[in-house]
Amino acid sequence: MDNETKPQLPGLIGSAPADQQFASMMAEMQQQPSGSSGKPRKPRVTRITKKKGELLTEEEKKANHIASEQKRRQNIRAGYDQLIQIVPTLTPSQRSEALILQKTVEYIKYLLMEREILEGQLKESTR
Repeated sequence: MDNETKPQLPGLIGSAPADQQFASMMAEMQQQPSGSSGKPRKPRVTRITKKKGELLTEEEKKANHIASEQKRRQNIRAGYDQLIQIVPTLTPSQRSEALILQKTVEYIKYLLMEREILEGQLKESTR
């Protein structure tokens, strides 16, 4: 990918696109309703609904479990895909979960360090 969309980390300045992408992602997450909003939930598409009092068969339970597990795995994959898009030192060809987590931790540490430097510069400029 080009440097405009995924800046490299060696310099402290110049990571604005990644910072902007992170800020927009955080804003989007805050706009999404949480599970405790009090709104009624839609019934799950994969769940087999029966009349009140009827139990699911073993086959139906297994199908529900498989669907739930597939959804969980899909959500995990989507999370890793988002990390690949946000962390500048990752590329889509890097699919190792351990590598993605390692590079993400490095990037967070870098951002924290950059923040401290900028806060120090701000304090110096206000004196």
